[in-house]
Amino acid sequence: MIPKFPLILTLILGGITTWLWTTNHTLRAASVIILLPLWLLLTGLWWALHKRGARLKRLFLVIAGIVGFFSLFRYDGSADGSALPSLAWRWQKKESLPELHSIAGKTTTETKVPEGVAEMPRFLGDRGDGLLKEPNWQTDWKAHPPREVWRIEIGDGWSGFAVVGNRALTQEQRGKEECVTCYEIATGKLLWSHADEVRFDEPMGGIGPRATPTVDVANGTVFTVGAMDLLNCLDLTTGAVKWSRKTLKDSNASTNLQWGKSSSPLLINSDLVICSGGVGGTSLTAYRKESGEIVWQAGKDGGSYCSPVALKLAGREQIVNVNNASVTGHDPGTGTVLWSFDWPGQFPKVAQPVQTAPDRLLVTSSYGVKSHLLEIKAGADGKLAVASLWGSSAPRTKFSSASVFDTHAYAVDEGTFCCVDLATGERVWREGRYGFGQQIRVGDQWMLMQAEKGFVALVKANPEKLEEVARLEALSSKTWNPPTLAGRWLLLRNDHEAVCFEIPAR
Repeated sequence: MIPKFPLILTLILGGITTWLWTTNHTLRAASVIILLPLWLLLTGLWWALHKRGARLKRLFLVIAGIVGFFSLFRYDGSADGSALPSLAWRWQKKESLPELHSIAGKTTTETKVPEGVAEMPRFLGDRGDGLLKEPNWQTDWKAHPPREVWRIEIGDGWSGFAVVGNRALTQEQRGKEECVTCYEIATGKLLWSHADEVRFDEPMGGIGPRATPTVDVANGTVFTVGAMDLLNCLDLTTGAVKWSRKTLKDSNASTNLQWGKSSSPLLINSDLVICSGGVGGTSLTAYRKESGEIVWQAGKDGGSYCSPVALKLAGREQIVNVNNASVTGHDPGTGTVLWSFDWPGQFPKVAQPVQTAPDRLLVTSSYGVKSHLLEIKAGADGKLAVASLWGSSAPRTKFSSASVFDTHAYAVDEGTFCCVDLATGERVWREGRYGFGQQIRVGDQWMLMQAEKGFVALVKANPEKLEEVARLEALSSKTWNPPTLAGRWLLLRNDHEAVCFEIPAR
């Protein structure tokens, strides 16, 4: 006969766990992090105390078992984007690459840019909106497999690559040094590195920088934001420092974001670089590109994990920024707030806002925060006003950003790909496990999916069903970094390795 207490406890906690996992609830990892240890603890205590005579001995065994477990294992960060814990032996050391220090690049003549390489100077394309031109490429990767050009070890961090000419730039952690690194795209050879003695280490999200470099191609400079807030302006050819600023101090933030700064700098007009803030303080700070001088500051809602983006909404050029508890549009020249939409929530907002029409904007999140389709319109007085056309629990993007094709949005919804009708906010279909990876839109029909497990999938936009047309086994461990498609050259990385593929021409 099964004792009542363990049976009732198992039914209650097991029922909660089943509901969390079958509904893909954002807190489903709690069943492993909290509920499973709670079941073990309460069952152990019941076993130790429910009978007289051997209570002290049994209680000692339970305590010894708990102490023994924690002496053998240590928490090694999140296994995936659901916060499922990863455990490692306490004596198991994580291998780390040696420090790079600052290595100056050469000012000699540039090597030839390989055929098929196109510039990708910042996070998610020229405008940071994830809309890439379709290259002249083969989409049948079984018949025409991409060629692996090089594969290298790389430091910790969740940055992507920016590509200009024959240079591929990213950010990585090497020991105590937060580095900006520049690799030759044709060979993977390190051309230069810039190192700051800064280290961000957060147990759940991991080690190292999160943002992707932004390149000012016309002026030959690179702008980077580190996980701790350091804004660097570097020479593209040599890596030499032109100027640096502390963005959190400049924005009067009370503290850094919990999971580290991850927003990439935005270049606007001809002379400004825009950075988002931290917890509290101003939302945006505009610096003079040449000197680092502060030109303007705007917003009072701090920052988020999104990057500011330049869009034309309701006929007006503006900077759109997702803040701690709001979404705002700003005048590019002065930072003046043109409109503001309240979007509260205690958990991080990471997904980029996506324009769906000349006057509409899709903002998505997760953690119980609704996604919204916003409409921005000019009134009779010329002032802009914003309204939510719908609020929906889909898609729950968490880390990645949605891609919009005509009347539908496609996104990773708590680890599973989905299609959402933009007219209603209703989910049309949900299938395909890509985990908490990243995606970019390519041309008028394709999406490039960087799965959390490391593989890459080419998906065709289809409101009827998931249509995956090709797959490439690229990386073999947790990958939260955005993919970079520079023409037909595909650069991928995670916190262990980086790889470059050339996709055959059509």
